[in-house]
Amino acid sequence: MLLADEPNIREVIAFPKNQAGRDVMADAPSAVEPKQLKELHIKFD
Repeated sequence: MLLADEPNIREVIAFPKNQAGRDVMADAPSAVEPKQLKELHIKFD
């Protein structure tokens, strides 16, 4: 922000988040489908 002489830090953050820590452009983090977990061999106990 200081190096770019921008008045707002959000102008220089590559992946801005809202106050809840979510990326509103990519809707991340989001729920994971069971199919995705299976193909990555991830299992919750």
